[in-house]
This record gives sequence, structure tokens and C-alpha cells, in this order.
Amino acid sequence: MMRYWALDFLQCIHCKNYPLKLIPIETEERSIDTRGMEFPLCKNYCGYLKEKIKPGKQYPCDKCLRIGIKTGIVYCDKCKRWYPIRNGILYMLKDNKRREASDKEFLKRYKDKIPEEILKNGKPYNLAS
Repeated sequence: MMRYWALDFLQCIHCKNYPLKLIPIETEERSIDTRGMEFPLCKNYCGYLKEKIKPGKQYPCDKCLRIGIKTGIVYCDKCKRWYPIRNGILYMLKDNKRREASDKEFLKRYKDKIPEEILKNGKPYNLAS
């Protein structure tokens, strides 16, 4: 299951931009035992709060870790590429490995929950092309 903390180390495979944006569409909350874990879990970027990690600040890691993203998008606002999350799995593929029909069907299915920027200008596929 995709988690917010993945944004701490993911970068765009096309332009190497970091950090990326996470747009959750469907989430699932589960009970997680966080005893013995060192917080903050993320070292550079908190995807849950959408901010750089600040030394000494308390972070809601126990809350964040309970949320799994079943459906969503990871988005690079630099090169405008978007990567779908389906069934909890992030499909971060190069353009030549993507399937236009599948990507456009994903955009159509969730268009009411996806920002216009992606629907109209997202790469490699969008609903305007």
C-alpha cells in the first residue's frame, strides 16, 4: 500500500524533481503498532504535512503511518508528469512504458477528484489530448 512517507525519497524519473506531490483519491486506514519506531520517520520531507522536516518539530507519524493510499496520483509539478496509484501500487514508469488507453481511463474515472492541471496539461497523457 502506498504511504505518504514514500515522498521522502521519491523523485521524478524524468526530470529528477524532488519532492513530488501526492493526490490521494481513495485511502484506507489501518491500525499500526509504532512502538519502538524513531520519529520523525521521514528525514527530509513530510508528505503528510507537505513540508520539509524541521529539527525538533513533532510530526504526526503515528497518524500518517495508518493511512494507506489505495488510489491516487503522484505528480511532478516541474515536468507535469503524473503517475497513477492503483490498488495501492505506484506505477512510476517512463513514458514509453505507459499505456495511453489505461491512463486516460484512469483520468476519466476519477476526474472529479483530480486537479484540472493534470486533467488538461498532465504528461504523458491528459484528457485534452
